[in-house]
Amino acid sequence: MGDDELVPEVRGGGRDQSFHAESRSRTLASGTSNFYYAHSEFKGRLLSMIRQKLAQLLLVVAALCFFTSLARAQGIRVFVMGDASFLKNERFFLASGERFRSNYASGGKITLGGEFSLAKVLGLEGSYGYGRNNLRVTDLSASQTLGYGVNFHRVSANLVVHSPISFLGVEPYATGGLEYDHLGPTSQAKTLAFTQGFAEQLVRLGASNKVGFNYGAGAEWSFFPTLALRLDLRDHVTGSPTYGLASSRFPISGVAHDVELSAGLVFHIGR
Repeated sequence: MGDDELVPEVRGGGRDQSFHAESRSRTLASGTSNFYYAHSEFKGRLLSMIRQKLAQLLLVVAALCFFTSLARAQGIRVFVMGDASFLKNERFFLASGERFRSNYASGGKITLGGEFSLAKVLGLEGSYGYGRNNLRVTDLSASQTLGYGVNFHRVSANLVVHSPISFLGVEPYATGGLEYDHLGPTSQAKTLAFTQGFAEQLVRLGASNKVGFNYGAGAEWSFFPTLALRLDLRDHVTGSPTYGLASSRFPISGVAHDVELSAGLVFHIGR
């Protein structure tokens, strides 16, 4: 009987061991399945990201090829110029019972731009120029002059008409267009006007923004197939800047002419 009583217990232990073994097998299989699923998901995301980056790269390459082909087909000029600026805007006015004269010192600018060929002799030019012209205010009764530095920013858009023929490698052109000018007094100029005065008045100078036009002519001399020397003369016409001052403090008006003589290099793309 003792032996018979032990049989059920031994058989029951076998079933428990089988159950636990099956459970461990299922857990292991589940973990392996989850691992392969996570690995597959990560691999899928990685491949998707790679495909997306490759598609973006191909779009960039295609755009570069397109614009390069367009530039070669149409022709683009890129230029950098050094400018001598002669801002003509002399004015006489009365302030605080005294007679004053205002004018501008000659200055320099640098201009960067490009021209896109619309036709064989016609182009559309865009440019940006930066420089300085100092405003001078003279007390005529005391023969005293104060100078106020003015930073000059210009954005312009022009049509350019080129000569259909060149003379000894020199190609003349004429141009005209619109421009937007921003004239901003320097921090030193603002301090000077507020502490020592502007036409015998303590004032706060501000920026002047002007819309105007320009016209002129020039010539290019090509000394390499893709490189040319450019000479340019233009008159930039805007209203007289008043730097945020009321007419009672700075009673001037009229037109300002900024005559600029420029020289620089032109790089031809697609020539």
